This record gives sequence, structure tokens and C-alpha cells, in this order.
Amino acid sequence: MKLRIGSRGSKLARVQSVYVAEKLREQGIKVEIVWIQTRGDRILHKPLAEIGEKGLFTQELDRALLDGEIDLAVHSLKDLPTDLEPGLQLAAIPPRHSPLDAFVGHPSLTVRSLRDLPEGATLATSSLRRKAQLLAFRPDFQIVPVRGNVDTRLRKLEEGTWHGLILAEAGLARLGLASRITERIPSSILLPAAGQGALGIVTAASRTEVQKIVASVLHDLATARTVQAERAFLQRLEGGCQVPIGVLARILPDNGMLFLQGMVASLDGSQIFRGTLSSLPDKAEEAGRQLAERLLDAGAHDLLREVRHQTS
Repeated sequence: MKLRIGSRGSKLARVQSVYVAEKLREQGIKVEIVWIQTRGDRILHKPLAEIGEKGLFTQELDRALLDGEIDLAVHSLKDLPTDLEPGLQLAAIPPRHSPLDAFVGHPSLTVRSLRDLPEGATLATSSLRRKAQLLAFRPDFQIVPVRGNVDTRLRKLEEGTWHGLILAEAGLARLGLASRITERIPSSILLPAAGQGALGIVTAASRTEVQKIVASVLHDLATARTVQAERAFLQRLEGGCQVPIGVLARILPDNGMLFLQGMVASLDGSQIFRGTLSSLPDKAEEAGRQLAERLLDAGAHDLLREVRHQTS
């Protein structure tokens, strides 16, 4: 059998797909990578929240799977909708890289953290989740939108007057750019997107033989349980790129429990609901829903309704 791997064409997507291909080849499996451009890759002049569609980075790959043009698709899990298209299945989740966000300062800066930035500092990010939490941390920040791949964003930073840029640490590390990181932002300041730092391998639900192969080679149970909790939290809140929602689950090394942190914020960060919950790892999905319910009961329901009204 020769497996056809579908992937977006960005540099980061290529690195991630090559990693998956190498893991399969190590087990003697023949693979071919098929590069597919998505709608999210084509529309670069608008912030993601303004485009307002689910599956911006997945729809074309979904169609290729359902049409039998590819056998599996490699996604950044944070881009994968919590409700997959009918006929598709999340078959494997490889070991996760860091889920945290990173602050990349302008080359001329001497400060080493967000706390040390001057009053009114300008930061670039395309994410409402990041923007809201940054403003909750420091309301004086000026947040500007930025789109494009990682290299494009770094070039814009170098050529411009921003004080810094916020990017996923995992993406920088996978591209060999970890040295550009000024600060790994702690989750107490900036909770990541659900599934950030993890990959998701999707197949057609009918392709059970492909599912068995990729699961046996690539699946990591600990990562799967943490992102299952995060995605259940996001799904219960009906979140997406238009809503500032952050969540992070970890398996604690001292007792093996799953520890979940979650937050929902207003667009300007002036209101924020936070919560934590501990659970047995095999109850991950239930834990995600339960924490979401707690925040909704605490007042996040009305906040989310207002946010959706503002972004519609």
C-alpha cells in the first residue's frame, strides 16, 4: 500500500507533513505527499475573524479525502473544527510540541518579556484570543492585526515599528526558529487555542485499514486525552476564531491527573471568565464539557452572546 498524504502548502504545513511521512516510512510504509491550497491560505488581506468561516484551512483537504484523492490529511489541530465533516474521522494525534504562545520582540528591543515593554507598546497578532488576553494583562497595549506565514510575519516585524509579534511556540520550533523567541508566555497570561502545538491526522471514516496504520505509528494517548478535553471545552462553548476562548490541559507528572485551565473573554479583555478543573485522564471529554458549563453558569453565556453579536 502507498499512502497519499494531503497537506497545505505553507512551509510549516510542509514540515509537519514531512514529519508524518518520515514516521510512516520508518515502518516501511510507502508515502506520497499531495500539496493542496486552502481558502485560508488564499485570503490573506483579512483577519481570520472577519472571514468568519469554519474549516478555512481544512475544507479542501476534507473534500480530497471524501473524493478518494488522498488517504490521510495532516492538520495543525487548532485549525481543525471540533465537528468534522460527515464521513471523516480523527484517526491519530501524534506527540504534542509546546502548546504555549511566544513573544517575539523587534530585533532592536532589549526587553526580555511582555511585562518590560514600554507603555503603549504595539504587538501584532491575528488572533482575537491573544488580543483579548493581552489587553486583560496590559490594557495599554496597542494590538494590530497581521496575516501571512511565519516568515512573512517575522519580516513584517523586522521592517516595521511594532514592538513585537505573538506566535505559537510550536510553529517556531518546528521551523527551526526557536532562537527568535524573546519569551515563552506563561499560561497564566495567555492560554493557548484548543489543540495548539498538536497535529491531527484525519482519514475517511470508511478507510479502517488506513486508520489502523496511522494510529499504530503516530497516535500518542497522553496528547490525545489532553486535546480531547480542550476540544470538548471549545465545542461546548461553540467557539471558533471569532470568539476569544483559551484552554490548556496537562497530565500532571506527580499524580497523573488531568489538569484543565479555560477562559472566555470579551473582545477588549475588560471581562474575562477563568476556571480550572482536575479529572482522571480517561474522563477528559467530560472534564472539558464540565469546565465549559461552569464558565457559562458564571456569566460567560451572556458574554459569548455579546461577542458573537459584535463579530457577526
